[in-house]
Amino acid sequence: MPMPKGAEELLIALQTPSPKGHWGIPALLWGAPGEGKSSFVESLKGPDFPVVTLIASIHDPTDFSGLPMQENGRVRFVPPEWTFAFDDTEQGILFLDELTTAPPSVQAALLRVILERKVGFRDLPQGVRVIAAANPPDMVSGGWELSPPLRNRFVHIQWEWDEREYLTALREGFSPATLPRIERSAHQEAVAHWKLLVDAFLRRSPQLLRTPSSEEEHAFASPRTWEFAVHLMASCDLLGKAPKPGQPGSVVFTNLLQGCIGRGAAVAFVGFVRDLYLPDPEELLDGQGSPESIPRLRDDELYVLFTTLGASLIRRWHERRADFLNAVEVFLNLAWAVCADGRVDAIFAPMRQIARGGVLRQAILEAQNAGRLKTLQALLNRVFEETPLREFVKTLVRE
Repeated sequence: MPMPKGAEELLIALQTPSPKGHWGIPALLWGAPGEGKSSFVESLKGPDFPVVTLIASIHDPTDFSGLPMQENGRVRFVPPEWTFAFDDTEQGILFLDELTTAPPSVQAALLRVILERKVGFRDLPQGVRVIAAANPPDMVSGGWELSPPLRNRFVHIQWEWDEREYLTALREGFSPATLPRIERSAHQEAVAHWKLLVDAFLRRSPQLLRTPSSEEEHAFASPRTWEFAVHLMASCDLLGKAPKPGQPGSVVFTNLLQGCIGRGAAVAFVGFVRDLYLPDPEELLDGQGSPESIPRLRDDELYVLFTTLGASLIRRWHERRADFLNAVEVFLNLAWAVCADGRVDAIFAPMRQIARGGVLRQAILEAQNAGRLKTLQALLNRVFEETPLREFVKTLVRE
């Protein structure tokens, strides 16, 4: 069944665990009047999933910050009635419709509601998602531009009906909206992977950590919106929509990324992910990979690979796997190959993590018990005494 463009992106944003732990990345739907933004959001309402709709132009700042009242010699902020609509279900949607009709004073009051999810001193439940909808200011009478701080609190989603899709929906009916299933623990693992890729990308292109706001597009990059992007990319990964090396990924993935950090940064990042060449880290540690391919990797690829290898070593240690010591020896041989190639800077940070994480101390203990200490010491000396890594590892290994 057909749905408007932007609907799938919205449903993913609603089900994505946020950086602060609650459900949903705040989403702002942009589209011309009459495109069904409000009716789609209202259709998500259920017996245990209320949708509270507030029209920005008919509210004043106290409806979002609380009404100041004097009580016992103190001023307290009385929360508005709408905040109690979620008390029974502890989930639902706060829908801020017609956002571009909100004057600057109301926009300022919304800043804390959207990001910190506080109305005065009252917290919204963790299961409440925040959605807003807006028409471009030039399409409505008396519209206001959104301030950059408010724009930077949303993933921006373009909403419209394709003509053919709409005609099909008229004939066959409109598709019911179904929220995707995203399991929180699996999402946390995926977040770690995408954080690593963003880290490697921004090391190569630090100017894209922050991009200026502009009138041409609503989204722009900042540390906050990169964090939004990481969590949304993790959701797309779990749903099979993320790019892989050699594969571009889905339009939904690209739209969500652009909606967080802007088109320029998004195009550059997708290209970075698509062009990555990475051997399978688990196969390498198992001695089944192709270590001869390591010298051909770019510096950013080496950084991603060795950070992933280090995370796998830590996991094998915590799981008390029998192949842990073998994997440490493989890892050290790979590190030596990179150092011998004169590219120690590319793996400096991952090697520091390994030294601080206790992996090497555990490997020494296991080597002692297995009668393999001389072999391991020879590897440690070669990697950490005969390369620039010696300056910090001497201290870290003793910690």
